[in-house]
Amino acid sequence: MRIVIMVHRFYPDFGGVEVTAELIARGFVERHNAEVIVVTHTKEEATDKTFPFKVLREPSPIQLWKAISGADVVFHNNPCMQFYWPQLFMKKPWVVALRTWITLPGQELSRIEKIKYWLKYKMVERADLLVGNSKVLAGHVNAEAEVIYNSYRDDIFKVTNTEERDPESIVYLGRLSDDKGIDLLLEAVSKLVDRGLAPKLSIIGGGDYQPEVERIIGELNLQDRVVLYGPKTGTDIADILNQNAISVVPSRIPEPFGTVTLEEAASGCVVLVANHGGLPEAIGDAGPKFTPNNADSLADQLEKLIADRDYYESFQEKIPSHVENYKEHVFIDKFYDAMVRAYQKVNG
Repeated sequence: MRIVIMVHRFYPDFGGVEVTAELIARGFVERHNAEVIVVTHTKEEATDKTFPFKVLREPSPIQLWKAISGADVVFHNNPCMQFYWPQLFMKKPWVVALRTWITLPGQELSRIEKIKYWLKYKMVERADLLVGNSKVLAGHVNAEAEVIYNSYRDDIFKVTNTEERDPESIVYLGRLSDDKGIDLLLEAVSKLVDRGLAPKLSIIGGGDYQPEVERIIGELNLQDRVVLYGPKTGTDIADILNQNAISVVPSRIPEPFGTVTLEEAASGCVVLVANHGGLPEAIGDAGPKFTPNNADSLADQLEKLIADRDYYESFQEKIPSHVENYKEHVFIDKFYDAMVRAYQKVNG
């Protein structure tokens, strides 16, 4: 089968959508012998990596037309409407995976934006097969959408430290931005100190919000309790996760899913998440939840995980069976099956 995968950004750009596009493309080739072309806006070539598929970067109209005309299935890994126009002139089986919100729940829009996004919703809902990476994301479009949950890199994120971990060790993994709730986590850690506990927080990631993070750390006198590791990749992340007992995903806005929860859980952390968006789905009953945007609720849950061993272990024992459902091969095979079904729907 010849499959064209559309994605806004691709390697060497890095992010959840970029990673899933590469994972799916590689998996289609290696597991299903598909012929794959990735079409992307990212101009930069990958000088440090080769792919078993073609990557078409910033294609000309003719290149885009030829790629789509030769495809058995066109797959948008998140809607890429700038690449859609040739599909107006040729009927190709079309699969769309929603990786993030088209519009955020409750988002205020101008009149022009309402028209723009209404059109985008209508176009996406025309897909032959629509997929969301969580139930909450699939439910925000007015069309039938099935759910295929994201996977995690099970070759990288796994338990390598079998020794007992410090129960007061906490880790955050993610971009440093104001919407990720790192300020809430720092406030909660400060509250734990006030309650007589001795938490230690590791922060993995970088971003424009880092100067503010450093300011808050100083303001709360947490310099001796917080380590800023900066951006890390692959096994370096997994090694740090393996040194911590608890991880926190404190996002202020609803996340569409939360693959980071799977990476952290697979590395042996009990994962505490904000109870909104797709995060509760991502961790299921293998992790506790706190009230979103509430530092007191976050601190209360952290204190209970630290002080109550039975409570901590009630989640820890559920992790192995939970993450088993999100391994790479399961994810790839479910998406390839979606391509086959879309092809059969259009071609009979």
